[in-house]
Amino acid sequence: MTINTRRSSRRRLAGLLGLVLALQPAAGLAAIGTDSAATTGTSENIQLAQRRGGGGGSRGGSRGGSRGGSRSSSRSSSRGSRSSSRSSSRSGGRTGFSNYSGSRSGSRSGSRSSSRQGTRQTTRSNRQGQARTNSANRQGNRQNTRSNRQGQARTNSTNRQSNRQNTRSNRQSQVRNNSSNRQNNRNDRFNTRQNNRNDRFNTRSDNRRKAINNWDRYGNGWYSGNNWYNNRPWNSGWYGGSYYNNWGWYPGRAAAWGVASMATFGVINSLVNTAQSNEVSYIVVPDSEYSLYYPSVTATGDTVTFEADDGDSTARFYADCRQGTINGGTPNNGNEAQLLNAACQVAFGK
Repeated sequence: MTINTRRSSRRRLAGLLGLVLALQPAAGLAAIGTDSAATTGTSENIQLAQRRGGGGGSRGGSRGGSRGGSRSSSRSSSRGSRSSSRSSSRSGGRTGFSNYSGSRSGSRSGSRSSSRQGTRQTTRSNRQGQARTNSANRQGNRQNTRSNRQGQARTNSTNRQSNRQNTRSNRQSQVRNNSSNRQNNRNDRFNTRQNNRNDRFNTRSDNRRKAINNWDRYGNGWYSGNNWYNNRPWNSGWYGGSYYNNWGWYPGRAAAWGVASMATFGVINSLVNTAQSNEVSYIVVPDSEYSLYYPSVTATGDTVTFEADDGDSTARFYADCRQGTINGGTPNNGNEAQLLNAACQVAFGK
């Protein structure tokens, strides 16, 4: 009974020692002192009970009990002292080590925590600096991209405006060219029609003159020969040295007609002689559109009758060479004035 109790107490003591070692050294020492006192009290109580119960027994029992109890008690006390000394030495040693190790661990943990704190601060500063740098780079990139887009937009706008202006200028130039080409084509067509009309007019005039230019129609009259003006039936009359080739109506009206000069008798005489040589019955009046049929000229007093062709038709005229009238009135223009002068030169020139 006593042995089992001791074993159990030892086991509990060992458990308490282990718990104390796991805890602080001072608490372990206090627990060891309490357990040893409890163990001593328990062993004394057991010895008193054995003495009370074995007082009437035999010597053998008392001896055996005393021997066994003394041995067991001495063993237990020795073991207890050993264990207490060991525990105290261990606890004392561990207490010193733990204090030493605590100071070292405290300094190490402090230095580590400060280094970690410094590392964290440096890392945080680096991250913040990198974040600011990234933000500045992004802002700069955005600004550059915006500037590039704006510059490209302005360039595109300028190019579009230039292209529009060039296209507008090209269209306007093309319109002007087309208009000029159309006008030139109209002018060409007009000129062609006019030329064709003139050609047809001249052709008709030539055909008409050829049709009426019958040399045999008039025969050999006073107009034949180079001295034709002396063969005129009216070789005397009002025209004399003061009248022929000096018409009194011409000088005051020349400016209104736009006539610089009148054909002289010498010019008309040369034209008539050439026509006679070619057996042509008309002459072209100088500076005029008329052709005068000189064999048709007949004079009666101051009045002269003759035939002329204006290029479209042949008509008969009468004129007063002394008054300077044609068909009863003054010439309307330079063409009629030149025709009147040519007819009067054939009739009365000299």
